[in-house]
Amino acid sequence: MDKLKKMAENPMLIPGIYNYCDRWCERCTFTSRCMSFAMEKEFPSNRDFLDLSNASFWETMASILDSTLELLHEMAREKGVDFDLDINEEDRVELEETHRRSRRHICSILAYKYADMVDDWVSTSGQFSEVAFRLPGTASPGEIPDLQDAREVILWYQHLIPVKIMRALQSRTDAQESLPEHCIRDWDGSAKVALLGIDRSMAAWGVMQAYMIDFREDIEEKLFCLERLRRKIEAVFPGARSFVRPGFDEI
Repeated sequence: MDKLKKMAENPMLIPGIYNYCDRWCERCTFTSRCMSFAMEKEFPSNRDFLDLSNASFWETMASILDSTLELLHEMAREKGVDFDLDINEEDRVELEETHRRSRRHICSILAYKYADMVDDWVSTSGQFSEVAFRLPGTASPGEIPDLQDAREVILWYQHLIPVKIMRALQSRTDAQESLPEHCIRDWDGSAKVALLGIDRSMAAWGVMQAYMIDFREDIEEKLFCLERLRRKIEAVFPGARSFVRPGFDEI
């Protein structure tokens, strides 16, 4: 617990930077200023170095949980949060309805449709196989590294986009029911992460489209879906693009 407290008090760490990121630490330029990354580094979980079946690994994880819970409960006492407070039937029904409304929203529908389109692209057509990366006159897929990068981008954001959209929609609903002032624009932050994921995914599909001439029609379908989704999000969350994420958008 002392170690976690010391981390939290480090002035070099940017408070809340991890709330509006895409969780892609390997490609992030702010890992040195992120508490979430610092915790992973302090308590490593890299599968290349740890045997997940090793008892000592799970003992370490258990100790992290104990420290985390202790710190969490201390913060809860300071803020007057009661974890034992029951959710009554009315609240439960309302939460379920909020989730259903968010899932039925056009932005969610398009986002999940896109995720399914990527699944189909990968599983049925084999577009991400090595053969698909070969161009006429090339010896191997390795000569075109951009395609591998594009593949990673597409797969990374495939499911993150709908998750962030759902969070934005639900956060906005909650805010309309009198959340604290500091939470009022949380939905714009989540929507911005979704938009950035869409931007990067569209760029990645652009790489695919440039190289994979035989599959341009298939790729255009994904781009059309993402462009429609992008426009819908910007209309529903007009403040998303201008939302200033801690660290990432601050000068």
